[in-house]
Amino acid sequence: MKSVRFARSLSVRLIALAWMLLPLLLTSCNLQSGGFIVTLPVHIRVFNALVDGGQVTVSIGDTTVASALPFEGLTTYQEVESGAQEVKVTVGSGSTIVDMTSLFIDNAKYTYLIYGTSAAPTALLLPDGAATPSSGQFTLIVPNAAFGSGGLDFYVTTPGASLDNMSPNLSNIQYSQVTSFATFDAGSYQIRATLPNSKQVIYDAGTVAFSEKTAYYFVFYTKASSTLVNAAVLAQDASGTGRIVNSKLAQFKVVQAAPGTDPIVAQYDGTPAFSGIPYANASGYGVLPTGSHTITFETTTAPGALIASLQRSFDAATDASIVVTGLPGAQSAFGLSDNNLPGTTGTARLRIVNAAPNVGPVDVLVNFAPKISSLQQNTASSYIEFVEGTYQIDFVMAGSATSLLTLPSVSLTAAHTYTLYFTGTTGQFTGILTRDD
Repeated sequence: MKSVRFARSLSVRLIALAWMLLPLLLTSCNLQSGGFIVTLPVHIRVFNALVDGGQVTVSIGDTTVASALPFEGLTTYQEVESGAQEVKVTVGSGSTIVDMTSLFIDNAKYTYLIYGTSAAPTALLLPDGAATPSSGQFTLIVPNAAFGSGGLDFYVTTPGASLDNMSPNLSNIQYSQVTSFATFDAGSYQIRATLPNSKQVIYDAGTVAFSEKTAYYFVFYTKASSTLVNAAVLAQDASGTGRIVNSKLAQFKVVQAAPGTDPIVAQYDGTPAFSGIPYANASGYGVLPTGSHTITFETTTAPGALIASLQRSFDAATDASIVVTGLPGAQSAFGLSDNNLPGTTGTARLRIVNAAPNVGPVDVLVNFAPKISSLQQNTASSYIEFVEGTYQIDFVMAGSATSLLTLPSVSLTAAHTYTLYFTGTTGQFTGILTRDD
């Protein structure tokens, strides 16, 4: 009898073990390998919002789902195997910035966001299809992938509606936060974002059409503006369609670097922008519509008498600096594209501009060490990172030891971006330090 009881006990244990192993056996089989369960592929798309990383290549397991995808590049859904897969992201010539393992559910759809900076990259895997709207409606989910963002409020309104007495549809969306979904009636809406608890608009899409029974991601990201953001709309549909929805806003500031010139007034296409900027000073940033504009300058003492002008294209969600230089009667203006990302942790970013008229190229020394060689007139250096501190900066004639200007105490604070303008005339050279972020 004892042997019979033992046999029955062993039989029960074997049956229990078989039931425990059955799910593993099933998931390891498919029709092609002689099993009886079909493993369906996973569908994934990639959006590259890595602002300074250039092209990225993304592989999942043995499958490349994005190859040399440029900044603001977006794929449609690509098929990969389900299960635990290694995800690798490389930039440029092959430097790996992300290497992790993620679990991909059989037959699921995902959106993979890459954002931040090459020094501080972030990757976010979003499951699609979590909020399927009813007939006549659509849903919006808002990821904030705008590096350096202090958060934003999100508005969905009828086109042209004033925000003055409105509350945001979604509030204070912080960097790397993904909101829950909000539901709306299908149709066309104006999409805007403001600074948190403010009516200062930092993104304006204009009018965007949304289809019924569709869920969308509305992804905010940075193009290196100090304040403005841009966006992409990604539909959670059969193929993973999406597009960049460029903001209708850009920013510019004016630097008065023209010695001997009275305070200046700036306009774009005849629209007043800044007034009364004295020599060796700069305005803050002001907003203007994207596109090509003519920036004109006159002095406060001679209104209507043009002293300089510049035609320039202003891209969505970008910052620019317009510099007025030259001696009286020979003033001119030139433009710079600003990159107002913060530096790596503990550092400040500084570029130097040679705006001195009739001086020619200059060399720049920082704490007595050569830093920039032969900086041409009306041009800017690249951005250079410095540990927070105070520095002596010297300007000398290019290729010589002839000193033009010494600034003994230039203070730079970590996590900020600066521009130092060299201007003036012989014996009266000066520097204009602006904090741009």
